[in-house]
Amino acid sequence: MNWFPMLSRQPYEAADECPWTPEEVAALAEAVRRAPSVHNTQPWSLRVQGRAARLRMRSMPELVQHDPDGRNRRMSCGAALANLAIVMRALGWATEMRWYTDEHGDGEGTVFGTHRQPPSAIDRERRRAIDRRSSFRRPFADRRIPHLARTTVVAASTTQATWVHGPVEEQALARLLAYAARAHHDDKNYQRELGAWIAPFSDEGLPEDALSERGLPAIGLATGTTRLPDQAQIAKWVAKESVLVFSTITDDPRDHLLVGEAAERAWLEATRLGLVASVMTQPLRLSEVRSALSDELDLGGVPQLLMRIGYPAAMRVPQASRRPLPDVFG
Repeated sequence: MNWFPMLSRQPYEAADECPWTPEEVAALAEAVRRAPSVHNTQPWSLRVQGRAARLRMRSMPELVQHDPDGRNRRMSCGAALANLAIVMRALGWATEMRWYTDEHGDGEGTVFGTHRQPPSAIDRERRRAIDRRSSFRRPFADRRIPHLARTTVVAASTTQATWVHGPVEEQALARLLAYAARAHHDDKNYQRELGAWIAPFSDEGLPEDALSERGLPAIGLATGTTRLPDQAQIAKWVAKESVLVFSTITDDPRDHLLVGEAAERAWLEATRLGLVASVMTQPLRLSEVRSALSDELDLGGVPQLLMRIGYPAAMRVPQASRRPLPDVFG
């Protein structure tokens, strides 16, 4: 495998230890490759040196309509960093993570392997969950998530995560989702950009058959052809699902990286427990929706991401492709 980058020692590496082996580098790169990202853009590049793995945002076509401030791209990089740390621990290393943002708001992070540490059973299970995690953009099975599982998923997060709870909050979320879906459905510039990413790309973008034509996931990513039901129907869908809202106290680039990490950790914990999930960020690109959701759910901060979690229905859900493994490096 001659495509691995040059490796050099870092301060965290003990004198009698070698840098990453090719097998370890491959495992770290595959962890990044499997991370979720906005419109499957995979907006990152990986560099490994000594006992460190650095991830930074790569140059890519701008999502001018969907992600003008780069919030979603930074959350995507945060999710990939979560995967890096989990795999590093599963390889037998204690980890330390550092985050950076520059004057342009571009984010990056580095995960260091500080010293040898046997992986726990949870470390190994979460690593396996990385391979199984996928976006389930379909209605869930009609089965409630047990309280203990809901608590465990939230506990795996590293930032504020709140379940939508009770009829009042469900109605509020339904109203805001309906408002956002109408706004996006009728926005020609937005739909033109979204359509370009739904086209059948080989390595990036969303395959059309991976999207849902009904239910909450269709409202969460409304296209120009989405049939928009009334608010009452959306409220019924919300009431039947479990929706987790990730929020931060402030709204700076580092917060976006951190919430992406938190969401991926929760997602992997859900996967470990036999659950499936999908993320909704389209509604939150509208500042008025973010503000109203914060007020209605009394979040005390800025909502960054919605995650619907449930049990899989008995159906196959097509998955988006990924760039070839060597292309992860940059």
